[in-house]
Amino acid sequence: MISVIMSTYKEEENLIRKSIESILNQSYKNFEYIIILDNPDNHIHERVIEEYAAKDARIQFLINKDEHGRTIALNRAINLAKGEYIAIMDADDIALPNRFSDELEYIEKYNYDLIGGITQVIDEEGNDLYGIKKIPSNPEKIYKCLKYGQVIAHPTWLGKTEVFKAINGYRPMPLCEDYDFTLRAALKGFKISNINKPVLKYRMTANSVSRSNLFEQYLYLCFITDAYKHGLEANVDEAIRFVKERNSDKQSQKYSKANVIFNRMLHEMSEKQFIPFIKDGFCLLGCSKYFLNRIYRFVMLSLNS
Repeated sequence: MISVIMSTYKEEENLIRKSIESILNQSYKNFEYIIILDNPDNHIHERVIEEYAAKDARIQFLINKDEHGRTIALNRAINLAKGEYIAIMDADDIALPNRFSDELEYIEKYNYDLIGGITQVIDEEGNDLYGIKKIPSNPEKIYKCLKYGQVIAHPTWLGKTEVFKAINGYRPMPLCEDYDFTLRAALKGFKISNINKPVLKYRMTANSVSRSNLFEQYLYLCFITDAYKHGLEANVDEAIRFVKERNSDKQSQKYSKANVIFNRMLHEMSEKQFIPFIKDGFCLLGCSKYFLNRIYRFVMLSLNS
């Protein structure tokens, strides 16, 4: 059995409905669906989820009395999981109908411990923005790629429950909880892979592209990858100090602007809009030196895949 875990907070009603329905309509039926509402004042979510729970006994719905954050909410769900496997789901994404059947067949065939899959990036309205063509599947290549960035898309995860328990779930590593989890799993020798099939539609909102904490997230990424390169688990308190010393509003604004341009370029490349792509490329060069390092990491991920 698969234990599907999901944390909700303030997603729009129509999005959370599509997300839940994409799980309930999976071709693979043997799962429990643990949903944690981490916003006790969100009565819309409460009403919607209770509506689905009344119709489908596979749903286990819990409400946190206080807001604790996504990490604690997911850990609570992990502790409740009864399945042999745990699948992650985000409250505004859409799982493709055969996601669980494809992932389960793959992870059991090769006896992997944790896997992800290909995502199709969509906008708020569900329109396709761009798709990932291929992702690394060889565990040794993944271990190398992890030196530069996350290569296992979190909302596509399917993993053995023993993996989540062995590393005590997620740690409070701000903005990089899933990447930190992956690095710790790799350091402990768990076999990590990706299935090279589309399994999820990942929703990219305008806010997620330009949000102000992207630079802060980048700094955390730098800290935890440096520790990983030395065969170490990053210390959470030291990571927080590292980021606090280097974060600034000016660099944050530049980094966010660069990210908007970069995501626009990905869409332009997908649509073969070469002239706008070249123009945006020149604009990107002068935006943020830190984002250029992020692109370097992106290139190294591609080369090591």
